[in-house]
Amino acid sequence: MSDQRNRNGRDRIREAALVSFAEQGDAASIRQIARAAGVSPALIQHHFGTKDDLRAACDEYVVSYFTDRVTSGLDDLGFTDPAYLAEVYRSAPVVLAYLKRLLLEDTPHARYVFDALVALTERYLPPEGASPVRDRAAVLVAMKLGVMLLRPHLHRTLGLADATPAGDPRLSAAQLDLLNPDLVSPEVMAAAWKAAGTEATA
Repeated sequence: MSDQRNRNGRDRIREAALVSFAEQGDAASIRQIARAAGVSPALIQHHFGTKDDLRAACDEYVVSYFTDRVTSGLDDLGFTDPAYLAEVYRSAPVVLAYLKRLLLEDTPHARYVFDALVALTERYLPPEGASPVRDRAAVLVAMKLGVMLLRPHLHRTLGLADATPAGDPRLSAAQLDLLNPDLVSPEVMAAAWKAAGTEATA
């Protein structure tokens, strides 16, 4: 039971830290995060150590979040499952808010997360191509993050309701239309078009 309480306490602190860092960047303090999590500053120090250690734990969580979603989404075609998509819509906003603030600055934390996402993407790209696989992975990560982080502008431009998944099939179809179909296997590409609610036109 104590292990469960420890996990719950750590999760609550990390969630509060993600929100606080997203809103205030490095100006967020241990005391503020403790207040938001409903715990004492001493408990944060017990679980995570320093504020920089807590920030590193948030970075690790974000990398793990993307790794889990990409693995289940692509390897198991989870992105075709409404339950998978519902969970992403529920859990993604705080992660994206954290990323949006993090990636505005060229810090060791930002470099670590971006490089980890590039390495994850490399695993899913064919090694052969006109450019090195790492180049393609880095540019693709930047493009995909741009779509995620600029979603309010995309929703406004396309006349879609703000902060809802309603426009996602249109955004997905547009991205698929722009991507090289050889980036992933034909099975994954076909499933992606089906999940977007349309069929490939080329």
